[in-house]
Amino acid sequence: MTAVTSSTAPTTSPAATPRNGVATALDSIGFTRAQFAVLMLILAGEFFDTLEQNSVGAMATNIKASLQIGDVQLTTINTATVIGGLVGRFLAGWLADRYGRRFSLSLNLLVYTLGGILSALAFNYDVLLVSRFIVGVGVGGEFMIGIAMLSEMVATKFRGGLIATINVGAGGIGNFISYGLFLLLLGPLAVPLGGDHVVWRWTFVLLALPALIVVFYRRRLPETPRWLLSKGRVAEANRSLAILASSSLRPAADVKSPIELTEADLPPVALHSSPAAVFHKSVLRRTISIGIASWMAFGAQVTLNFLMPTLLVERGYTVSQSLLYTMIMNIGSLLGCTLAALIANSVGRRVTVTTAGILGCLTALAFAGFGNSTGMILVLGALFQFFTMVTNTTLAAWTAEVYPTAIRASGASIVNGIGNIAGAVMPYLAVALFGAFAFAGVFGLAAVMYAILVIASRFAPEARGRTLEQVNENELTTATH
Repeated sequence: MTAVTSSTAPTTSPAATPRNGVATALDSIGFTRAQFAVLMLILAGEFFDTLEQNSVGAMATNIKASLQIGDVQLTTINTATVIGGLVGRFLAGWLADRYGRRFSLSLNLLVYTLGGILSALAFNYDVLLVSRFIVGVGVGGEFMIGIAMLSEMVATKFRGGLIATINVGAGGIGNFISYGLFLLLLGPLAVPLGGDHVVWRWTFVLLALPALIVVFYRRRLPETPRWLLSKGRVAEANRSLAILASSSLRPAADVKSPIELTEADLPPVALHSSPAAVFHKSVLRRTISIGIASWMAFGAQVTLNFLMPTLLVERGYTVSQSLLYTMIMNIGSLLGCTLAALIANSVGRRVTVTTAGILGCLTALAFAGFGNSTGMILVLGALFQFFTMVTNTTLAAWTAEVYPTAIRASGASIVNGIGNIAGAVMPYLAVALFGAFAFAGVFGLAAVMYAILVIASRFAPEARGRTLEQVNENELTTATH
């Protein structure tokens, strides 16, 4: 099969083998202060992403009472956010592959801030629905673009652990802190902030405005050397490597790259830099495998995080109790993604996803059968969140590793967007199952989803311990000639 070459990037002879100098250079510098600063700036945006994802579910009772809406309309608000996230993922992935990771990452937070402020000002259900769609567009591409960016800027031996660290801060600490924050705002601070009918508006403001500070500091981020090389911009790639090898994002102008890249390091281009290339037959098996796994993993996570406070309230717990219990369950989230980060550099992606997926399935079945008392709800809920975050953290890192540089952002965003679609669809089914079978219906659904995830993950290529070029450009170029 003849490779499909890009009109916007350099091509190399099929027989040519690049030096992979960019991987060698990054592997030689270890983990620097500049790379740590990159990690923190990406992590900050992901943290706000997590707060936003949990906000409507946590404030469900307040929003329903203030706007006089029911569970179906509330679920539709979540769906609007998820659909916005889907649009945002696709758009952000295309922008990141075409104009750079840094540009796309900063634009995401600006749109998110606009949507958050509009949510606070929403005077009726329709305006809130539109505002949450805008928020979804803003935060939609944040997670996967950040992961794709970091994966292209760090050494091979640290890549899995550092990418997983993003989920420790966002999915782990973020999930835990978010419900603590909402418990504080909707509890002791509710009256000072205007009472139950107004406090949710101030909460949206408090989530939106700090993101502007992150946007300001993200101006200092360098573009990734791999993306620059994919566009033939060798001199800029060398400058990016020099920054990453230094102790600051603003090093002296005479700082040099640890290995001087040349045109011999340009990657072989096997695919167009376009979202459609994610479905090219050379990578289609990867897209199907990771796509199905994402649907199951992220669909289950979004559904349960969104519905859990409401499910607890409808079982007789107070709003404060539901938020407190959900926060306690998310201790499992923090521990799960922390474990995933600790083992990412030593345990293969496939083994981790398969093991955690099986245990998550069994835990969901246990919850369906025995999640009746408060103690069992807390224990099994935390345990399920633990395995969920081990699975999702590893899967997120894996997603960013299985596409060539030319389509890495689009590929990661589209595959993650498949999970986003599940987050829009599955809550409706979960609500129906809860009405018919209580917790057994919701967690029975989660168990089935995890069983399918385990099967799908068997067909994606292993990436641990291999450079991105070995997994992608070199392997795919060899396979297409």
